[in-house]
Amino acid sequence: MMNYILAAVLALASANAMADREVSGTNGNKKGSSEAEACAAAKEDILDKRTYNEQVAKYMPCNCKQNEKGNWSCTVNATLQKVR
Repeated sequence: MMNYILAAVLALASANAMADREVSGTNGNKKGSSEAEACAAAKEDILDKRTYNEQVAKYMPCNCKQNEKGNWSCTVNATLQKVR
């Protein structure tokens, strides 16, 4: 009986550990007058994609490009993890 309880606990622990997910955010229609502002808007987009029990575990570096009009477009990836 103890082995079944231990197996169930380990299964739940491993399910929680694998609950991390990758998301991507962009600055969308928010025109970034600077690279920093566009990157911050992309990170805000990621925060909007979280569920009630998730937090950002890690942001990857922003990937930004400037168009011919001088506006910045940024994309950033992040790992979200479940809050225990």
